[in-house]
Amino acid sequence: MIRLIATDVDGTIAADGSCEINPEYYTVIRKLRALGIQVAAASGRQKDSLLDLFAPVKEKIFYISNNGAGLGCWNRELYVQGMPPELIHELMADVAKLPDCQMILSGVDTCFYSPETEDWFIRYLREDYHFEALPLPENMKEIDLSGIVKIAVYHDPSDTEPHPAVPLIRKMEGRLSGMVSGREWVDFMAPGVSKGRALACLQESLQIGPEETMVFGDQMNDISMLQRAVHSFAVGGARPEVKAAAAHVTAPREEDGVLQIWKKLADNQGEYQGE
Repeated sequence: MIRLIATDVDGTIAADGSCEINPEYYTVIRKLRALGIQVAAASGRQKDSLLDLFAPVKEKIFYISNNGAGLGCWNRELYVQGMPPELIHELMADVAKLPDCQMILSGVDTCFYSPETEDWFIRYLREDYHFEALPLPENMKEIDLSGIVKIAVYHDPSDTEPHPAVPLIRKMEGRLSGMVSGREWVDFMAPGVSKGRALACLQESLQIGPEETMVFGDQMNDISMLQRAVHSFAVGGARPEVKAAAAHVTAPREEDGVLQIWKKLADNQGEYQGE
């Protein structure tokens, strides 16, 4: 019997940066919840962006936001893990040296961009991710850095491969948790933060084991979450490393591969009968 489903968002059930998903997901989530099955949306996005995306069922699911730095439901946080302030300054200085990269500092309820940020990127955040970013004050002491949970570095994937911020993952290893979150994004959080760790906390809180958990993902930052479930799925089009880490592969996102599995699960009263 499946008691918990956790799914990545961008590239898994939604197009990258999209503010829309197939509305059938809302119908199926209601059916799953009626069966007593919990659902968690796990993303590098801020919680407000996830609340917008799942607005029709926002009160019925859990949210793993900012790549695991936040865990909660629509009206409260279960935990938030901030970044060490001294490492925020160091990482910002390193990112500023990277070519053609944009950077945002994310809190639970706020998002900041540096003075060098280009206008098109600010519009991109507003129009595609549905949250308003604020300019960083000249005096960084004017904001509470302990509330910053993630620094996200954007680079146009058409320019070069790999992402210019990937070497910083190695530089910060052991001091910050860095990971590739998509073709455009590299994210940095406090040490030990990951979607998998947040999912483990949720499982412990709900007293749900890996054998009762079903997980879906497509990117490197989803692997830690896939490892927390016996029933793990990479979507068609996922990175090869993700497919290798998963027990199963679904149809691609464009064919609603995840939705197909959820509908079968609902029809079978929460019993997973395999493919």
